[in-house]
Amino acid sequence: MAEVRDIVTAALRELGVKAAGEVITADEADSGLEELNRLVDQWAGERLLIHRVTRTTWTISATQNYTVGTGGTVNVVRPVYLDHVNLIDTSTDPDQETPLTPLTDDGWAAITQKAATSTQPTNWYYNPTFPLGTLSLWPVPSSATLQGALYAPQQTSEFASLDEVISLPPGYRRMLVKNLARDLAPSYGRPVHPELKEEAIESKATVKRNNYRPSDLSFDAAVLGGNGGYDIMTDR
Repeated sequence: MAEVRDIVTAALRELGVKAAGEVITADEADSGLEELNRLVDQWAGERLLIHRVTRTTWTISATQNYTVGTGGTVNVVRPVYLDHVNLIDTSTDPDQETPLTPLTDDGWAAITQKAATSTQPTNWYYNPTFPLGTLSLWPVPSSATLQGALYAPQQTSEFASLDEVISLPPGYRRMLVKNLARDLAPSYGRPVHPELKEEAIESKATVKRNNYRPSDLSFDAAVLGGNGGYDIMTDR
């Protein structure tokens, strides 16, 4: 396990600002922490740098819109992306969890009767508003026995202090050190050597490969025809 201070120290050694065994100053530590959090903030927008997906449930009421984020209806760190939104019917035993169909911006805009109601919704639309995202269900549900299950990539939180212990999967430590060194170089008047630049790129690529998850290929049933299938032998 490494502390944030260790990452900052290693990055400055990469640049030759500090020698082996030399302790970083308070100013160097603080500026390193600030720059490291800028990286973490940026990487929150890169899906393949997010290593985990969380499942969070909430109670669905007779309303269309739900806030998503810390303190919101769905109380998680505000996600940039949503992978899935499922419907849980608690009136059955065991509970029945059913995937809802996502809507794009165009798909949501094309719905002419957004206030239409139904016992259960069939679609979801996510607008990543800030500071809380907005999740909309359609049609507006009226059943009192429903819950939602939100599957969202959960980005790494920014580091609170230099003493915080970093607990991340294999590959992240090297990525943090190499990319932090590259970003700190201008502040110390140091050139970014081609080797460091290549190592920063390569370390990110390794983490992205590790975080890649295969997904199921799906089609809208309307595209495939009334029976929802295609027979390669008959071309129907």
